[in-house]
Amino acid sequence: MQARLFLILLLLPSLPWAQSRASYFDRADADHDGKLSLPEFQEWMSYAFLQMDTNHDDVIEPEEQLVPNAPRLTLEELHERQAAQFRKQDKNHDGLLTQAEFLAPPQ
Repeated sequence: MQARLFLILLLLPSLPWAQSRASYFDRADADHDGKLSLPEFQEWMSYAFLQMDTNHDDVIEPEEQLVPNAPRLTLEELHERQAAQFRKQDKNHDGLLTQAEFLAPPQ
């Protein structure tokens, strides 16, 4: 369980303490329309995965991870998890995340 939690934390982009919440949202909002679509959310939240996938096969194998004996994870699996999280955060169910929805603590 700890390995999975650590892996999830590694897959979240880091947020420097000095960076403002609005700036963090603005960087994720690729088309700068003030809302995040699912593809924007997945692209932003996949940054660490893509950095860890050293052979660029859309799979993070245990040897590509920092956690000993970590489970294999595909980009497709990660995107499925991200889509589920996106739906939880989309409180008004409009298919987009506002800044407030995006920055709210995950549930």
